[in-house]
Amino acid sequence: MKNDENLLEIEDLKVHFDLRQGRLHAVKGVNLSIKPGEVLGVVGESGSGKSLTARAILNLMPRSAQTSGSVRFRGRGGEVSILDQGRESKTMRELRGGQIGMIFQEPMTALSPVHSIGQQVMRTLTLHTDLRKAALTDRAAELMDLVGLPDPRGMLDKYPHQLSGGMRQRAMIAMALSCNPSLLLADEPTTALDVTTEAQILDLIRDLQERFNMGVLFITHNFGVVAELADRMLVMNHGDVVETGGVDDIFYAPKDPYTQRLLSLIPRLPETSMADNRDDTTPAQAAAPVEAPVSDPVLTVKGLKMHFPTAKDWRGRTTQVLKAVDDVSFTIGRGETFGLVGESGSGKSTVARSVLRAYEPTGGSVQFRAPDGATHELTTMTGDTLRGMRRHMQMVFQDPYSSLNPRMTVEQLIGEPMVNQGETNSNQIRDRAAELLVQVGLQPDMLSRYPHAFSGGQRQRVGIARALVTNPSFVVLDESVSALDVSIAAQTINLLKELQENLGLTYLFITHDLSMVANFADRIGVMQKGKLVETGDTGAFFANPQDPYSQRLLNAVPIPDPRRARALRERRAALAGNAA
Repeated sequence: MKNDENLLEIEDLKVHFDLRQGRLHAVKGVNLSIKPGEVLGVVGESGSGKSLTARAILNLMPRSAQTSGSVRFRGRGGEVSILDQGRESKTMRELRGGQIGMIFQEPMTALSPVHSIGQQVMRTLTLHTDLRKAALTDRAAELMDLVGLPDPRGMLDKYPHQLSGGMRQRAMIAMALSCNPSLLLADEPTTALDVTTEAQILDLIRDLQERFNMGVLFITHNFGVVAELADRMLVMNHGDVVETGGVDDIFYAPKDPYTQRLLSLIPRLPETSMADNRDDTTPAQAAAPVEAPVSDPVLTVKGLKMHFPTAKDWRGRTTQVLKAVDDVSFTIGRGETFGLVGESGSGKSTVARSVLRAYEPTGGSVQFRAPDGATHELTTMTGDTLRGMRRHMQMVFQDPYSSLNPRMTVEQLIGEPMVNQGETNSNQIRDRAAELLVQVGLQPDMLSRYPHAFSGGQRQRVGIARALVTNPSFVVLDESVSALDVSIAAQTINLLKELQENLGLTYLFITHDLSMVANFADRIGVMQKGKLVETGDTGAFFANPQDPYSQRLLNAVPIPDPRRARALRERRAALAGNAA
């Protein structure tokens, strides 16, 4: 096959569903092509048809879907018209995994929890190769090493729950590449990963794609990822392709208003950020976190510790502990947003749960200043006293779908904290819930709906309304926008800012998205392995981070600018060559 031939061609792909409410046109005439060694980035909001398009390539559409058009794949056995093949045909079974690999968004749900990583990789190899016994194990270990997993042979005996998110994603990439596919489909493979793990996965995909000359269809809503990885891009909106072309063309001269709007909403690092000097090989020395005095403090955390026992002796006494939070101190002023950033497992969410007393801290002090001006030590509170204090401290969770009970209406969900605080008047609960729906940009007639009837952004607004129902003065936002599309995330951030200004709220904003925190937080704290390694004003932090770990986090942020991203890769390659 010549390199100027298309590896994949999709022409006029249409997908619709016949529902009770009428016909839903999910994909409306998509046309795209991918050449060997080319990366096509597909961007768009949730519901735009990105994932359905990818599933059509594998002929894995929902059984209720009606499809038309053409999907042609030119693999090692010649051209195949995929939509003309039976869903469970021998041809499709040979293509899936054999010549077309797939990386899913959430490896924990895509990987079998009852089979080891080795069993799952070797199952794919057994289906598509003639390898047997020792050769299977050798190839599986080789794949573990290829994707950068430590102790490749030992990794084969691990189960998915024993691996970190980044390691699970690497294992899934190993499975997708096990049979040297010509085409790799990657459906939001880095969305749930922290910034450093995301950078490692992107580097790995780019390296493997270049090494094996694979075509890649990369689906994402992160324009920074597209700028870092893709050669061409395609923008989808409500099932339509609104724009397609080279990455530079679309980033610097977008023609469609929808593309222009998405690009305008991308959270960016400050212009004074050290991002342009990322190739600096002389990092600053680590500096102890020194916090400037905060006027009118609402929350003062001193020496907070949260240790979890990991091993006990035969008498039941703890012999080993995990120091999830280890001597953390910070202060948040009234009306301020304090951003807490760090990789997965750094202790960010554990800090939040310890502050709110969802966990019983191992040590330290958490002082909260209530709206009446009185200061309370939360670590010693118990029973009704603690329950009463919680009305002033609430949380908005990362995933509104899992944090909202699917069997409860919106009225019941929003009103539940009022009931827990002793409110029994159903009319007052309903009126308060309706008032809050309006406040977060929804309609009062939505009170009788259930969570499944809302979009992701609307569900997050319901979660915000529920957090505000008891008139709190302090709110923890735990990765509350990390899973949202760029436009929905921007709307949610704007809503949170407006509520903060109108209601005088104080926020603890936990995230792994440094671009987002740069545009929202007044001050920043950086956590690493349970410790707070740096705190400071947001502007000063991005201009000159002091701790090497902070610098590494900032260096890993995808740059939503293709030219700068290419220049950075070239400088890194030159430095690596000089070092060699």
